[in-house]
Amino acid sequence: MGYRGSKSLLLSNKSVKEQRADGNYLTNLVKLRCALMDCENSYQVRFLSKQLKLNKLFFSTVSVRRSQLNPYFVTGFCDAESSFQISVTINQNSRLGWGVRAFFTIGLHSRDLALLLEIKEFFECGIIVKNDSKNEVSFRVNSLQDLTNKIIPHFEKYPLLTQKAADFLLFKQVIELMQNKAHLTTEGLQKIMNIKASINLGLSNELKFNFINTVPVQRPTIKTINIPDFNWISGFVSGEGNFFVDIFKSSSNKIGYQVKLRLSITQHSRDKELLDLIVKYLDTGIINIHSENSFVLKITKFVDLTNKIIPLFEQNPIHGVKYLDFIDFCAVAKLMNEGKHLTIEGFNLIRKIKDKMNTKRKID
Repeated sequence: MGYRGSKSLLLSNKSVKEQRADGNYLTNLVKLRCALMDCENSYQVRFLSKQLKLNKLFFSTVSVRRSQLNPYFVTGFCDAESSFQISVTINQNSRLGWGVRAFFTIGLHSRDLALLLEIKEFFECGIIVKNDSKNEVSFRVNSLQDLTNKIIPHFEKYPLLTQKAADFLLFKQVIELMQNKAHLTTEGLQKIMNIKASINLGLSNELKFNFINTVPVQRPTIKTINIPDFNWISGFVSGEGNFFVDIFKSSSNKIGYQVKLRLSITQHSRDKELLDLIVKYLDTGIINIHSENSFVLKITKFVDLTNKIIPLFEQNPIHGVKYLDFIDFCAVAKLMNEGKHLTIEGFNLIRKIKDKMNTKRKID
């Protein structure tokens, strides 16, 4: 959630969100079962509008891996999940005693390995690093050649829209200095430190102590004026969005409960204007204060979710394990559209679906 620079540090110094906990990693062609009703027929679901039009709901066998990723999707997902990092560490083999390395990384829970493999395939570079003890997996690019020829050109053509774009622009400056071997000179190393001081969380205490002449460069101001393509939203929601089924007690309903669907996107206050643009682009949603430093965009109108949001995500799909939450979201939407949420039988089915979504989802 929110502005984390380039997500170099997250909750408890982990690079994986809580919502991805409790799962196993997926291989490229793994098939996932998604419980949508109390029968176990296999049904290949490609477009969810077709599923919503079915007379009955089924357990669906779906592949997390799909066709080549749309470049706008990749940028949107990177706006949510990627990190541009400059590492400066002690290196006794270096003439200056310090080594400089640049990294582009995306860290996820290991059950989203399939999506990282697709991203690796998209960029045609990098490595996948697994940490089985923490159920984490990362896509990492640290080759100066690949950063120069693959990563930077992509984001120049399909720009980041969040304030993370400022990290990218500073990162690009460091790459240019490293290409010119500036990091091997005292003057060049100090220039890199001045830039690094304005990226992500800035300098560590150790670096501040050793580079006392550091003057942070001015951080670029990012002013996004439009959403270029809905695939960017698909990518961003695949990282930062959540599909919820909310159940409330209600004395006005015969069964005593009310069911509501909700799509939420939470961001740091620095990207509040971007949330405004998303609302304008989708022509739906409201933005509320989420915490002292964050806002949340919520879309809860049933008619907008079924007539606008679901069809848009069918045409420009969610990717990764979160795709399964979207399938369940659509299943509940179909039940509600048929009025089954107003019956005990239908409500119990919806609650069964809800209990397998998000953090409660188990991947075989």
